[in-house]
Amino acid sequence: MKLIHFFNAMLLILSFFTYGHTLDINPKYRGEPFFAKVDLYQLEQDCLRNEDEYQKLDKKEKVKYNSRCPLHNLKFDFKKLDDLINDDSLVYNGNDFQLKLGIALANPDSKNQEYLPNLGRNITLSLINKNQVSDKLLLANNAFSDNPDLWHGFQYYYIAPSGDIYTLSSIKSEPIESQSGTFPRLWKHYNIDTSNMKFMLKEVLIGAPEATYQIIYPNQFNTYFHEGAVEYGITLEQSIELFNQLPSTGSSDYSLGFRVYNYYQDQLKKKIKLLDNKKHQQESFSVLNENMNKACLTTLAPIYERDIDPYLNKVLTCLIEQQRQTIKHIESELAN
Repeated sequence: MKLIHFFNAMLLILSFFTYGHTLDINPKYRGEPFFAKVDLYQLEQDCLRNEDEYQKLDKKEKVKYNSRCPLHNLKFDFKKLDDLINDDSLVYNGNDFQLKLGIALANPDSKNQEYLPNLGRNITLSLINKNQVSDKLLLANNAFSDNPDLWHGFQYYYIAPSGDIYTLSSIKSEPIESQSGTFPRLWKHYNIDTSNMKFMLKEVLIGAPEATYQIIYPNQFNTYFHEGAVEYGITLEQSIELFNQLPSTGSSDYSLGFRVYNYYQDQLKKKIKLLDNKKHQQESFSVLNENMNKACLTTLAPIYERDIDPYLNKVLTCLIEQQRQTIKHIESELAN
């Protein structure tokens, strides 16, 4: 409990230095503070359910088993949001700007598309300045399909007194090989740029089977490998060859790109170290790496779960191309 109080105090201190005062966020629309800081991999482990074990438990034991997942213990009731939102759903009402909630059907144009969620709703947050909507973002949603084989998607949020906004998108799948649960996929951190009246995306976390991807704008791209993640039963050379063939086949595979990216990242570090030694300079890798990241992170961040795979594929493909060009340039300098 002391740690929670300390964390909340730090949020208030940070908000003072950002805005000069805290924002008076309407409590009934504030969301859940848990989402201000999330370890996607740990959350997935906590919310993973072994169906064989679960079905053997009695009612009391099932409640205890489910309580391992923090998403089952939230104090903020997201299910009531639909009833709360109306024409006067102001989250914050200040002299400089206002924050307001809106609600709409999720994917209203996908009712005839079998593999897209077609039921549920989206809740948006609008930034209003001088009675005009300056910017808008997807704050929360639930999306599911009348096809029972598809996943159900949920997005949660927290609006801090500092004006920082955090969202977490997750999917709940049907049992696969005796496992089910809620899988966190996409966490975002925004703040409010009062100069331009825009929601500024500061950080993104993407949960995938092989790794957690961290993007900190404008120039940081980090990957954290999950121990025990299933790897390809092929050699690194075969992985590179397959990756090189993907553009010609018109397909994509970001998990294959992840392996190739890590290989070239290691090669790049070694080459730059040799060049630094030759030119008697230090730490040029971090500068080059940040420049490459910045060039590739201009890709629009994913909004929905379906956007994640093409996003990772595009970013990793861009980074690998940058790595290859840089390695080739360094090898040329080393040869002279």
